[in-house]
Amino acid sequence: MTGFGSRGPQRELHVLRPLPGTEGKATFSASGAVLDLLGLAPADAAGLDLADVLHLIRATEGD
Repeated sequence: MTGFGSRGPQRELHVLRPLPGTEGKATFSASGAVLDLLGLAPADAAGLDLADVLHLIRATEGD
């Protein structure tokens, strides 16, 4: 269990740069596991906006 003050694995953090054309816009990301559950390839998911992804998640609940 991980808790405050635990000495679990340490990971190096990297700053994320905005994708070209997204400067000043809200962006989101979905994990590979979410894409797998939705049956989407990363290239297919790249064209979706957050509303599309939330709709797909609601549509696949209980599958």
